Amino acid sequence: MNRFDEVRRRQFLGSALALVATGTLASCIGNKERASGSPAGSGAGRVKDPVAFLRTSWSTDPFARCSYSYLAPSSLGSRARTLLAAPVAGRLHFAGEATSSEAPSTAHGALESGRRAASEIIDIAEAGEHILIIGAGFAGLGCARALADEGFEVTILEGRDRVGGRIWTRHLAGVPAEMGASWIHGSKGNPMTKVLKETGDASYTFDYDNSTGGDEDAAEQLADYEKRLDDVEDPDTATVASVMPRKPSAALRTALTINYACEYAAEPHQLSVTATLEGRDPKGPDLLLPGGYNRLINTVRDGLPVRTEEVVTGVRYDTVEVSVTLAGGETIEADHAVVTVPIGVLKAGAIHFEPALPDAKQEAITALGAGVLEKLWLEFPTVFWDPEVDVIEWYDPENPGQWPWWVNGYKVFGKPVLLGLNGGDHARALDHLSDDNVVDSAMTALRHMHA
Repeated sequence: MNRFDEVRRRQFLGSALALVATGTLASCIGNKERASGSPAGSGAGRVKDPVAFLRTSWSTDPFARCSYSYLAPSSLGSRARTLLAAPVAGRLHFAGEATSSEAPSTAHGALESGRRAASEIIDIAEAGEHILIIGAGFAGLGCARALADEGFEVTILEGRDRVGGRIWTRHLAGVPAEMGASWIHGSKGNPMTKVLKETGDASYTFDYDNSTGGDEDAAEQLADYEKRLDDVEDPDTATVASVMPRKPSAALRTALTINYACEYAAEPHQLSVTATLEGRDPKGPDLLLPGGYNRLINTVRDGLPVRTEEVVTGVRYDTVEVSVTLAGGETIEADHAVVTVPIGVLKAGAIHFEPALPDAKQEAITALGAGVLEKLWLEFPTVFWDPEVDVIEWYDPENPGQWPWWVNGYKVFGKPVLLGLNGGDHARALDHLSDDNVVDSAMTALRHMHA
């Protein structure tokens, strides 16, 4: 299997952790009646205006500042994740997808990291000690659940007005529109698959190869260039772009966007070669969740109380205890604290640590990138696209890489819904546009696709 096929097989689109509340915008267009619709063929004349949409803007969300992490070029290589995960002073612990060496940038990586941090505490703490958890995503809730089950006193602090973090299920056309993570990646042997079974919900096996609109010539070109990645002398410091042409064709630029910016949430010049190799090899198909990812969040939480709208601004620690300061001025003391905020929040210095984090920890934060993958959900009166495919790819010669990858919601949910994705530079550019401009941009692409 060549590198191109491997990348296609293990796409992480929508992970994150991505993969995001204050920075996410949602709107309805007009007061048109929503209709379930039915396949209506193709053609630009059949492309109708959407009746509703939901949009993300993770890079502008102060509680995320990114969709998920990526490995930037540095001398640390993949050690950046283990250094970020390492506890400090035996009292301050770290979890989240960015700390996962086995499954970075994924929801199950976040869950595993929270359980790993809980195990660290259980091994050294005394029964009944008080543990503060900062963040109520899969990492925080997974950690809190494991600790509570062992009899520890747990306080969960969440800056948002909801739980879930970069897992956020909304609804459009009566179906779950995942604003953050969408897939269970590599479902065989995946702890998230076990959580899914506990919910009793169904799943949809996603077929990345059941697609239309792809450019085979560009894919072959990309595969040829990617073979050179195996010969890079220092994959930790070399970028993916270092083996690519300086001026790729428009078609190749689109292929690069789909396979890097829309998978790793970063451009080839931002990614180390090691970034394409880290993590365990996923087994089994990727799954979508027709019942919604929020059902899994609630299962992991299992009734644990969460203090929402509690923004942590400072953490003081020593070898005896930890104290956390909230935006409202309250200070909470505990025996241990677990920090699960996204890498974007750590890089922005939104939490003041006293004393400052060790140099190795700060170097790890610098070495990890804060990637951006954005989503636009569109609901239409009827289906005008191929109703049988899972994926719709788009190559725009005038703006290569924008709106390059779409999920056919009709195939999954039976409703006239499309999900468009943008990653890397394109995603960041769209984040600063108005709702109308983003929707207009997407509709221009769809009309050209179906001309």
